Amino acid sequence: MRVLVTGGGGFIGSHTVDALLAAGDEVSVLDDFSSGQRANLAPHAKLRIIAGDIRDPAAVQQAMTGITHVMHLAAQVFVPASIAEPVHSASINVTGFLNVLDAARRVQVKRFVYASSAAVYGIPERLPVDEASLVMPLSPYGLEKAINDRYGALFKDLYGISTLGLRYFNVYGPRQDPRSAYSGVISKFADCARANQPVTVFGDGLQTRDFIYVGDVACANVAALRGGGRTVS
Repeated sequence: MRVLVTGGGGFIGSHTVDALLAAGDEVSVLDDFSSGQRANLAPHAKLRIIAGDIRDPAAVQQAMTGITHVMHLAAQVFVPASIAEPVHSASINVTGFLNVLDAARRVQVKRFVYASSAAVYGIPERLPVDEASLVMPLSPYGLEKAINDRYGALFKDLYGISTLGLRYFNVYGPRQDPRSAYSGVISKFADCARANQPVTVFGDGLQTRDFIYVGDVACANVAALRGGGRTVS
């Protein structure tokens, strides 16, 4: 495959790039490095890095040249930020998403996989949630991801492009910044343990959360890119 990974310098993106390169695929990364890091991307003969914004049609068009598959991970990922600045968040997560999706349609990529989110479910009526669960987002971020899912399904019906949205839950692992106010609790716990600091747990200890290791997410991303033509939304 010749894969474009948007947001490839980020946490999940860089691990996905590593998995693709290890499998022998050619990878192009489009990232504005506003949150991702160039240091996350080791030099490789089959890796091309393009610094650019997914909201810039020219940058997206340049990155899409010669591409057969797209892994769209670039996003504004913080729920509180989407609440504080919903227009800015939507410009990245809706307009930027559509910009990449339409560019992929125009070059007729074989597969378009993107990061959706468990945030589309809001507070689930039942557990575990699945594709049949009600979509009831409680934040602009969740709504933006639900809109992405609808766009993905619609583009499949209108244009025949194979799309797949993966609704990630709480991803943890290397390259996740434990200093971030929005970082996963596992990275925060690990950071405290390395510093011999106490770990603080709020609540009565009966709360539950689902977590998934970033390496497993990267493997799922690669498998999704190689998969068939069914759309999941």
